[in-house]
Amino acid sequence: MKRLTPMDIFNKDFKHAIRGYDIDEVNEFLDLVIKNYEDLIEENERLKEQLRKAQRAPSRASEDTGPDATIQNLIRRVERLEQVVFRQSGRGR
Repeated sequence: MKRLTPMDIFNKDFKHAIRGYDIDEVNEFLDLVIKNYEDLIEENERLKEQLRKAQRAPSRASEDTGPDATIQNLIRRVERLEQVVFRQSGRGR
């Protein structure tokens, strides 16, 4: 089944009948349906983007955790401490 677009809804024509529906009422309702459908499409796109970002995040997070990452963080901290100590003692000049 083909997915409807807001323009499909907007462009839909209904046959006129003697005892048919009030055309203005139908058009008002279809305008509301179009607006809601557009909102759902936009929300769906936002959620898809959030999902893509969330799926990429674990790979980065796994690089920043674990024994190797802990060791790397400790090395960086020790290097920074050494720089501070060397500067204060005058050995770093």
